Amino acid sequence: MKLYRSPSSYRTAPRPVKSTGGVRYRARSRYKTGRSSRMNRGGASWRTSEELEKAKRGLPVFLTLCVVLGLVLPIFFGQVGRAAAPQGETVVLVQATLNGKPWSGRLAFRLNGATQWTGSMVPYEVFALPGVYGLAVTGGGPAGAKMLGVTPTGSVLGRPGETITFTVEFTGQ
Repeated sequence: MKLYRSPSSYRTAPRPVKSTGGVRYRARSRYKTGRSSRMNRGGASWRTSEELEKAKRGLPVFLTLCVVLGLVLPIFFGQVGRAAAPQGETVVLVQATLNGKPWSGRLAFRLNGATQWTGSMVPYEVFALPGVYGLAVTGGGPAGAKMLGVTPTGSVLGRPGETITFTVEFTGQ
């Protein structure tokens, strides 16, 4: 930075400026500054109030789009994978079929065993402690369908790292 003698040093009005030997100095930067584009447009960043209102209306839509893309794109590109069962736990999967084809929807059930769980939708997956598990259906299912049963019947032993699959079978029109 170079110091030069400023024109203000000739004035008699006191100013809080660094002085040396009775002469005041100001620092001058070697970097040149240009006029900002804001100054060239008269200080306004929006030309009309309609443009400003249009931008304000579009902002929530833009932000929502950014959030949705941020959540969905990693899944599509395979950066987010399915979680595996924690070490030493059993995965219990509850699913339903209608006339032999997979069905998803409302189905109330209770999972009995080493850990007690209740659910209201299928397919349903839970990480549970190893042990003996059974499934009891308490309501729901496809409209107008009749429940045939749950396979496997009775209780099933779940070992660490294994997956137990209960299938509720329905038949209907």
